Amino acid sequence: MTALKQLYLNSFKGLSNDIWQLSVVSLINRSGTIVILFLSIYLTQELGFSKEQTGIAFACFGIGSVIGSYIGGYLTDRIGYYTVMLWSLILGGFMFFIMMMITNFLYLCLVIILTSLIGDAFRPACQAAISAYSKKENHTRSLSLFRLSINLGYALGGGAAGFIAEYFGYHWLFMIDGITCIAAGIYFYNVLENKKEKEEEEEQKKGAIKKSAYTDIWYLIFLFFLSLNAIAFFQLFNAFPLYCREELLLTESKIGMLIIFNGVLICILEMPLIYLITKYNKQIASIIWGVFLIGIGYFTFNIFGDLAWVTILYTIFISIGEIINFPLTNTVALHRSTVNNRGQYMGLFSMLFSATLIVAPISGLKIAEIYGFQALWAFSGVLCVISTFGLIILFKYEN
Repeated sequence: MTALKQLYLNSFKGLSNDIWQLSVVSLINRSGTIVILFLSIYLTQELGFSKEQTGIAFACFGIGSVIGSYIGGYLTDRIGYYTVMLWSLILGGFMFFIMMMITNFLYLCLVIILTSLIGDAFRPACQAAISAYSKKENHTRSLSLFRLSINLGYALGGGAAGFIAEYFGYHWLFMIDGITCIAAGIYFYNVLENKKEKEEEEEQKKGAIKKSAYTDIWYLIFLFFLSLNAIAFFQLFNAFPLYCREELLLTESKIGMLIIFNGVLICILEMPLIYLITKYNKQIASIIWGVFLIGIGYFTFNIFGDLAWVTILYTIFISIGEIINFPLTNTVALHRSTVNNRGQYMGLFSMLFSATLIVAPISGLKIAEIYGFQALWAFSGVLCVISTFGLIILFKYEN
């Protein structure tokens, strides 16, 4: 027990105060980012949209996310991460207030695109901020702490959202989302300074060559295989809640408990596991196993069928898979870039994942509507298997 306690404490040691403060910003923001977790249920049961329309609405999040990630990366290289992050939080908060009042499908899709565009400009800027606020050897653990705050926020907010939606109504989810975005922006402005990246002066002295992320072939292939995994993973946010509600007849509050369970697993396991993975230099194996475990999570439904208890097993596999995969894939992107093109690399990383937000809901909900959810889970698992073997081959030729 003492050894486990020491392991847990060691996993947090050496991280800068700025990284902790940035994680608090994320915790405040993500505690309110709860609309998307129940949006599929809101659109189908409250507004009466079809599964196909719901898939299109989710795809609009992806369209806005792709544009926002590109703009965020572009602006980060030109005006800096600090300004991009601040205005993304503030303006994004006001967009949720507007979204709450829209019930027309076309107008709602347009507002979703704009909301996602503003909100996801935050992502490449934030990843650049992590480089500025932490030492290079702590990048992966800093990313993990930041992810931990995101998932803790999702767990707190998502669990509460289930009860709020069930007993008070869905409009309160939009209100809370907007308020917490603005609160996170105010906190960010008051506690964090605009710092230069720690590698900047050294790279400038060396005359670092500015390469382009768009011509880095290895990196582009890497992102392609990650996108296959992401298409499967993002079914967690659009198809899975709907499956729980329609097929398993779980209430919103019970779905919220599954979200809490996911967040708790991540909060307990992520930092110690990432600490051990980086300590023993097992990053590549971890990325590959993470993708594989996410695939196994989807196959559990095909193996055991439409049973409520299988959602717990699914959540365990999905949670461990993302824990040992996502922080390390971010680090790969971060370390292939330089100060001069970090916004470009992180913007492209965010853009490709954002593109999967378009593909995932449209393809996933369409498959579920035509062939059923069991076919969707098999499809998602196969995507992860292809991604797993693709990454195994790719890492043999890393340059």
